Amino acid sequence: MRDFDWEVIAVLSKTRNITKTANLLFLSQPALTKRIQAIEEELGAQLLVRGRRGSKFTLEGERIAQKAERVIEAIREAKGCINVRDENMGGTLRLGVPYSYVRYVMPALLAEYTAKYPNVKIEIITALSDELARSVEDGMIDICFARYNAEDSYLQRHLVSEDQFCAVYNHPFDMAELPNIPYIEYNTNHITTNTIFRWWNDHYSTELRPRFRVYTGDCCVSMIRYGLGFGIFTDSKYFSYDSKLYALPLTDMDGNKLMRKTWLMYKKEMLNHPIVSKFIDFTIGMDMSNIKLNE
Repeated sequence: MRDFDWEVIAVLSKTRNITKTANLLFLSQPALTKRIQAIEEELGAQLLVRGRRGSKFTLEGERIAQKAERVIEAIREAKGCINVRDENMGGTLRLGVPYSYVRYVMPALLAEYTAKYPNVKIEIITALSDELARSVEDGMIDICFARYNAEDSYLQRHLVSEDQFCAVYNHPFDMAELPNIPYIEYNTNHITTNTIFRWWNDHYSTELRPRFRVYTGDCCVSMIRYGLGFGIFTDSKYFSYDSKLYALPLTDMDGNKLMRKTWLMYKKEMLNHPIVSKFIDFTIGMDMSNIKLNE
């Protein structure tokens, strides 16, 4: 069996879902199904029972799935022993990144990282921060950036940056005006959403009711430009390049800055893998808060 075949089984064991497994492995569903059939043929055993409600592992499939993670770990350790020199280090880094980080931070970071480690292949998985942290815990990805309440997780973590929440509108405004301006909400993790609503309830007697809900911060910025309302952002990189937008920083009731932390999160045992440990060292050595957009 190929190394990738063991990864297919391991990921499928975690997700128990063909569609999710295909997405995580960057495969189409037909391609994944073909690969599973090839594995079954090679092993001479049926691993999955397919039905209307999805696929379930057979008894033989469960036994193979239990071994898959150990096999993958052994393969990674073996490759790590070989590729220890920086200039020759090769392999794959499975990296989880929040949606906003993909556009605003990762291009600059990866441009420097890949120049130093040209033989490392990087698979980027994007999701909300809490989903990424769970994927690291489940072993589906190696490491992630997460804007997350990291204290609630057993994962190892390094603080990468801190950003202040800001209210943004398309012309000068005062905080007292916000209840009279439509609110545009974009999709973010529940911790960030709860922080915004708690801040609002502390400062205003009216309920914060979004007039518009959009999927990304970029969409929110576009709608603000057209005067459709204001937004609350957790990173100034969304709007700092646009001179036609105006921002006011948020503070709590005691006058302290309302901040959100970004963490680099991973399992302790991943430090034994050169690709992961080198990425951690590289990231910690960068000033992530001062990364600029190349626009």
